[in-house]
Amino acid sequence: MTSPDRPQPAAQAGKTPSFKDPALARLQHNGADQVLAKFLEHSTRRAAEISPRFAQLWTEIERLSTGGKRFRPALVALAANAYGDTAQSSVTDRMIATVGAAFELLHSALIIHDDVIDRDISRRHGPTLHAAAQQRAEAQGIDHKRAAHYGHSVGIIAGDLALSGAHHLVHTAGLSPEHAWRVLELVDHAVFASAAGELMDIDHALPAANPTPAAVVEATRLKTSVYSFEAPLQAGAVLAGAPQEHIQVLGEIGVKLGLAFQLADDLLGVFGSDRDTGKSTDGDLREGKHTLLIAEARTRDGGAEVLTLLAQPELTARDADRVRQVLTDCGARQAVEEQAAQAAREAVALAESAELPPALVQQLRDVARDAVERIR
Repeated sequence: MTSPDRPQPAAQAGKTPSFKDPALARLQHNGADQVLAKFLEHSTRRAAEISPRFAQLWTEIERLSTGGKRFRPALVALAANAYGDTAQSSVTDRMIATVGAAFELLHSALIIHDDVIDRDISRRHGPTLHAAAQQRAEAQGIDHKRAAHYGHSVGIIAGDLALSGAHHLVHTAGLSPEHAWRVLELVDHAVFASAAGELMDIDHALPAANPTPAAVVEATRLKTSVYSFEAPLQAGAVLAGAPQEHIQVLGEIGVKLGLAFQLADDLLGVFGSDRDTGKSTDGDLREGKHTLLIAEARTRDGGAEVLTLLAQPELTARDADRVRQVLTDCGARQAVEEQAAQAAREAVALAESAELPPALVQQLRDVARDAVERIR
């Protein structure tokens, strides 16, 4: 039987939920938002007992953790709520929301660190955490080089705190020892894989690197798909008491969904707008990141020009526009769009071939559709 404080999934209430459905968004997001807000508020109060500056750092972590798509908590809840009466009654909405909040805080940790590594200066329509710290230092008259080092140092500390906080949230979720252990194993695997993917990513950006499209896809899987899709879906299924074979296939589906989503993000990061993405669309190009777009271009006519432009110390706006044109003309953009769509189709095929709850299969179809519709 279901726990008395768990609402039934929207599909059981006579409607087919969509990832864009506001009612489903409220059901899946609000609980995690509240848990995360309470944790950050408590951490800020604790920090204030040490120093105002430490409290300010937690306020910055809160700023970077506010907003966003919140699809990680949504995926935890989606899988946890899909099993209806077969779910274990000891698992409550609060537990599900807390695990979802842990994955969202893990996301905050990783993007704070990633922004430092990539030297990105904007995130969610505002400055990245390390860029804001650098700006404050420069406003105090500190020279640019020292202020930049200060900002990077603050970013590393903030990311570490958020990373630790993600584990803390799981520890304090009130889960049974078995559930807590299995969810923490998933969080650990997600961090481990993401670090491997990040290392591959920065290795691929070295001047002598020549990563193949397959190597870039593997880096993307490790860096993003595992913690954003694979682990949250599996964690929700663990909480629901789903069969082990379902947990395994949900991980495989998550890998495909994560790839579709990240490839769409890579496309938006180059061909989207600053207004829609919340960050500069020249950032990936200026950093010389070897996304699948660049790896595909390298195998085609025009790829040499792209690499030459990206190798410049300073990429101008005009040069960035030229890179976009070449990526389109040589077929790299279309190739990545097709790979994103193919990954989404493979995710749906896996869901439909497994004996998952029908409502969950439909929801996964919606997620796969929405992952790639953003680039159309």
